[in-house]
Order: sequence, then structure tokens, then C-alpha cells
Amino acid sequence: MIKQFEIHGGVKKQLQEFLDGRNTDLKTAMDSEPLNREVAAIVHNGLPAMVRKIYSLEKMQKFFWEKKDLMVDYVAARLAAADKKPKGTKNTRQKKR
Repeated sequence: MIKQFEIHGGVKKQLQEFLDGRNTDLKTAMDSEPLNREVAAIVHNGLPAMVRKIYSLEKMQKFFWEKKDLMVDYVAARLAAADKKPKGTKNTRQKKR
């Protein structure tokens, strides 16, 4: 399940605001159980409704805490992927005058 979720821009922004507000980084937040639970809640809130119904917040918080070393790397990778914009084609044609 965990390999299937993506972190979209809104969740990334909310997570970054959370970390900035606590003056911490992702690794430090994931090492603190209360902050870890909040990170899990932010990520959980960004999941599709169907997934949230199947995979409860409590389960996700427990999973994030028990697998914190794995999750810090995975969440960081998902955040980095959210930064990358899809490659599109640029309009290189000049407008004729």
C-alpha cells in the first residue's frame, strides 16, 4: 500500500509549514512520537477518501511510528518527487507579426 501513494503539492506545503512551525526537519519530527503522529496525520489527510476509509489514521500513525526509519526516507523521497514537475513541451514557436 505504501508504495502506491503520492504526496501532492498541498500536502507537501502543509507538511513543510508544520515542520517550519516546529523549527524542525523531517528526520527529527519522525524521531519524536508526537510529531511523528502529526506527520502521519498530514499525509493521511492527503490520501484519497477510499484509502483513508480502508487505512485508518490510527493504523497509519502506528505504522509511521513502528517503521519510522523506513518512513523518513520514503516520505522524503515522495516530497522530492512532488517537487519535480512533469516534463512538458515548451512552445518554442515565435509569434508571427
